Amino acid sequence: MIDALDETFDREEASSIVNVLIRNLKTIPGGCLSIAVSSRPEVDILTAFQGYVPLKIECEEKSNKEDLGKFIEARLKGYGMDEKCQKEAARILQEKAAGMFLYAKYVFEQLDAKAEAAQLALGDIKGLPDGGLDGYYEATFRRIFGGKEQAHFRSKFEGHPLKRALQVLVAVQRDLTLWELSKIVEAKDMKDVVETLQPLGGVLKMPPRADRLNELVQLNHKSVRDWLVDDTEEKKNPSTGKWHDFHLDLKGAHTTVVTFLWTKWLPLYLKMLPLEGKLGDTAANTKLYEGKDLKTGAQALLAYAVRYC
Repeated sequence: MIDALDETFDREEASSIVNVLIRNLKTIPGGCLSIAVSSRPEVDILTAFQGYVPLKIECEEKSNKEDLGKFIEARLKGYGMDEKCQKEAARILQEKAAGMFLYAKYVFEQLDAKAEAAQLALGDIKGLPDGGLDGYYEATFRRIFGGKEQAHFRSKFEGHPLKRALQVLVAVQRDLTLWELSKIVEAKDMKDVVETLQPLGGVLKMPPRADRLNELVQLNHKSVRDWLVDDTEEKKNPSTGKWHDFHLDLKGAHTTVVTFLWTKWLPLYLKMLPLEGKLGDTAANTKLYEGKDLKTGAQALLAYAVRYC
């Protein structure tokens, strides 16, 4: 079973898995081996597997909702609610989740923490965000930036160091170390970056320590990035014609990375810039410009800028 192929951060790595499967599936004798691959319907993956008929599971599909309902009911049993309250809580959560198991996972993590301190009540369930994952992510950001007016959220987000850090995380082609991220966002030190990102602990995989250069900073799930950069028309607010208050322009995010590489990283750290303009380190699987001149590194960086900016 190969789960969540679309969530592979490095698109080249995902392609290599796909290519291995496509090359070898037809050579396996029938009945010897069955392989199941799960993925969201992204174009590159669908194209690679176009010779096969996928089994689609929609969020609103009856079977998916039934499975989600069973999961929710099983988890609620641990909170000591009476039967009537538990049944109503399950109904509310099912509606709020909009068919998303990941939403249920996130909110149960919150409820588990709250249940350790006090008995849960139905009001705790009703107070959870509506709208599935989109609603959960927006509520998380609104909680960080406070206030009630829409203009307030946008103005605080625009000037906040958290925005710059997120721009870098959605643009880069692989996970960054804490040290790399601190350099790109021009933070005082790595501790400063951790403190900036700390409020987003629910949607980020935070480094356990702020004093180790190679600790990775990662988004919890690809859906976080998708929500931040989604610029499809259907995601616009019909009343304002704009996306949510924390929307990031992906082209601008790539420009942030390129600008740093060109002005700061390239002249001083040329040997750490790998092929195809991606940030790199001295890992064995990374090709480096060792011994190459500034012109070679600049050409790779320009190729990155042309492709993404």
